[in-house]
Amino acid sequence: MGELYEKMDCMIGEINDVMKNNKHHADKEKMNEILLSRWEKLNIPMHCLGFALNPFFYDTNYLQSPAPGGVPRRAPNYDREVVQGVIKAFDKIGEDEEERRVLRQQLATFQAKGGIFGTLSAKVDAVTMSPISWWSTYGAETPELAEIVVKVLSHPITSSSEKSVWSTYSYIHNIKRNRLNYLRVDKLVFMHTNIRLISRFTASYKDGPYRKCDFNPETTYLDDSATRLEDSRWREGLDSLEGGDDDANKIPESKRQRFPDS
Repeated sequence: MGELYEKMDCMIGEINDVMKNNKHHADKEKMNEILLSRWEKLNIPMHCLGFALNPFFYDTNYLQSPAPGGVPRRAPNYDREVVQGVIKAFDKIGEDEEERRVLRQQLATFQAKGGIFGTLSAKVDAVTMSPISWWSTYGAETPELAEIVVKVLSHPITSSSEKSVWSTYSYIHNIKRNRLNYLRVDKLVFMHTNIRLISRFTASYKDGPYRKCDFNPETTYLDDSATRLEDSRWREGLDSLEGGDDDANKIPESKRQRFPDS
């Protein structure tokens, strides 16, 4: 997470370098517009926070080295977009204004290299150690911020959640359900995904027959998850019928087919 923002900046500069002597040089501005438009859509405050919390990006040698495209490098605290993103991230992370104030104050101490952050060993290790290891070593003076740092910087960058959304889409709109217009499908995907997230806070999700019904939501097997959930409900219904008379315990053929082992 801590390197995504910087890599995006470098990618734009590297493309500009490649396009200088390229036969498609005239399309450079158009390509930049496409890249920036995509970045504006993808960029979130957490990316800015991860960039601002990486000690490597405050290293003097790094800041003095030329960036791709010939643009001078700037420390995260001198980038307006990054600062705005950090403030927005703290607003979401902090439970109250006092906690947000503490986080901002500790961030200022880190960026100004005050206290233990200004020691020679901290500056050297900022280049050689991973950001998480560095904060685990030197984050004692800013415990609240250090706790946030570990959570943010250890967050992986993956497209699994995006694939999960497309899996949900295929579950709602497929060959058998192809008469829905795209606006209705979009709303159903939104509702289905958020209802599943809300269900994880219920007691039945943590314990009972429906425990973790979406057992592996990061895969494409959403249909299989739904089938398992439905089967669990049928089995619960069968258990409630035990102990009754023969007619009450007689299972309809359509239901029996679901449980060949019953």
